[in-house]
Amino acid sequence: MRKYRVAVIAGTSDATDLIASLPKSCEVTAFVATPYGKEILNGTNCQVHVGRLDADGFSVALTGFDAVLDASHPFAVVVTETVKTVCQAKQIPYYRIGRPTLQYDYEKLYSVPTKEDAAAWLSSISGNLFFTVGINTLPFYAAQVKDFATRSFARVLDTSSSHQEAQAIPSQFWFAMPPYSVEETVQFLRKHKIAVLISKDSGARGGVPEKIKAASIVGIPVLLIQSPEATISKFIRENNENSF
Repeated sequence: MRKYRVAVIAGTSDATDLIASLPKSCEVTAFVATPYGKEILNGTNCQVHVGRLDADGFSVALTGFDAVLDASHPFAVVVTETVKTVCQAKQIPYYRIGRPTLQYDYEKLYSVPTKEDAAAWLSSISGNLFFTVGINTLPFYAAQVKDFATRSFARVLDTSSSHQEAQAIPSQFWFAMPPYSVEETVQFLRKHKIAVLISKDSGARGGVPEKIKAASIVGIPVLLIQSPEATISKFIRENNENSF
């Protein structure tokens, strides 16, 4: 019987669990942007394509696949829209594998819809800022947040690409790899007298509950940027091994 060819847009641990749950009749190829994304997939039964792709690149790479499962980061909006558009053009079934929405109980939690709103909010307050939003959007905050260079701290992945990108960003960096413990975060917040912790709402996988717990112990606000993801996972519910 012919193998059912599935492309998984990966790069996070969500993709590892997704691939492990797929029927054995699937022949899986995972697409990741960085070597770190490939490391996350170690031990997973799939082929891995490493490298960033634009619309033309995905159009070629996704040729011949029976389905595309998008398990990229919920804030990887450009990748999601690019892949979705390519799939529509090539008439490949596309499924967005979403993260469950969590409810957080913390009285000092402030939520904003966009990074632009976050930058405006942060510019209106004083005190040191701790960014846990990833390296990619830090240049935006560096340009938009008042006094960013003198009061910003950021935790980013301890990878060669992060170190290289950080050289152009006027912030003090904490290079580390997940998972990040609540205790370590609390120590960092106290040591640097952080006034606000900033995070994307990337759910449990993004360590948001631990960030909020650490902030609550110190007693500082958390500024949460809402996820742009509005779709839900349905591929696993709709398909099983007998379907292929």
